[in-house]
Amino acid sequence: MKKFFIILFIFLSVNLFSQSKEFNIEKSVYYLASDELQGRHPATNGDTLAVEFVAGFFKEFNIKPLFPTYFQEVVFKDMRSIATNSKQAGPKANITRNVVGFIEGTDPILKNEYIVIGAHLDHLGLGGVMSGSMSKEENKVHYGADDNASGVALMLDLARKFSASPTKRSIIFIAFACEEKGLHGSKQFLEGLPFEINKIVGMLNFDMVGKLKNNNLTVGGSNTSNKSKQIIKRYSDKYDLNITLSKSGVAPSDHASFYAKYIPVFYFTTGADSTYHTPNDTPDKLNYKGIELLSSYTFDIANDVANRKAKLKFRKVKEPKNNASMASMKVTLGLMPDVTGSTTEGMKAEVVSKGKPADKAGMMNGDIIIELNGKKVKDIYSYMEILSKLEPGTTITAKIKRDGKTKQLKIKL
Repeated sequence: MKKFFIILFIFLSVNLFSQSKEFNIEKSVYYLASDELQGRHPATNGDTLAVEFVAGFFKEFNIKPLFPTYFQEVVFKDMRSIATNSKQAGPKANITRNVVGFIEGTDPILKNEYIVIGAHLDHLGLGGVMSGSMSKEENKVHYGADDNASGVALMLDLARKFSASPTKRSIIFIAFACEEKGLHGSKQFLEGLPFEINKIVGMLNFDMVGKLKNNNLTVGGSNTSNKSKQIIKRYSDKYDLNITLSKSGVAPSDHASFYAKYIPVFYFTTGADSTYHTPNDTPDKLNYKGIELLSSYTFDIANDVANRKAKLKFRKVKEPKNNASMASMKVTLGLMPDVTGSTTEGMKAEVVSKGKPADKAGMMNGDIIIELNGKKVKDIYSYMEILSKLEPGTTITAKIKRDGKTKQLKIKL
């Protein structure tokens, strides 16, 4: 009888351990966006815990390290040191890590080509000066549930699926460091490859995929290869997704580093809302069934790219010529513009910051700006061009579209 209870105890212990290691999208987001991780600012204890969490699942899925270990060092300069220490001569150099693993392809020839599936792991920590926070509250945890625990969880789910179903080409899975500080993780990954960069034939990037609503999804990079648009549409019909295409591979997320190296990219996002870069980006606000749907959809896309006979042919998308930039502006409306070009007319205001000029004038999240100061707004480029010629204190008229109706607002800059 004693022997029976010992065997039963061992069985239950093993079963409980296996359950604790079982991957779950929702649980992963809740952990990555928990108080314990304190907003995953690079080179903090929370960052270390997040890095080890991802590496643990790579090991669990029998995914091999691409480098001698799962970790690739990423050097970045922390601009916060200037704001917090007036005696500091310049930004302090710090080190964090990308987490990188791969599944070897099954084809003896095509296994020497790679697709990359990635998502950035870092966020804003406690916010504050120079962090990129949209909140006035300082020393508050910016949980980063949608941005970008959601993307990391989706990437890990794909790693789990492909570990059981390898493809002809090899697949690299990566949790990028320092995206919020200027795409440092993806740039340094490409600089330190253990093979020729032309062996990467495609890249899928997940950044803020946790708020699928009415099955609406934006996919960037649709014109960065000869077959991308066709592939995106083929599987979106299968999952009844309403896709908004953005042709370009240029955007403030890690796929842009790959596009700059002539690699076709696919950028998946459900867009930003009022919680963007604030302490309110918490796990309870996410659509987990939506993330699971996107996991199934993007599995099919990645599977297609990794198994097709001929690799995708890169195409450079013609970008509008414009000398204006955010840095050249003397004024701001106080909003986060849509950088994906998801609208066919004007430019969408993704997030309107409270207390800023646009908010005071009555602009709301999701409004489409079609005219500023009597000039048409065609896209983010023309928007920046118009703002670059305005002075502080000026009052301008803005025409916006909201729910199909045109409204006029007066904005004091």
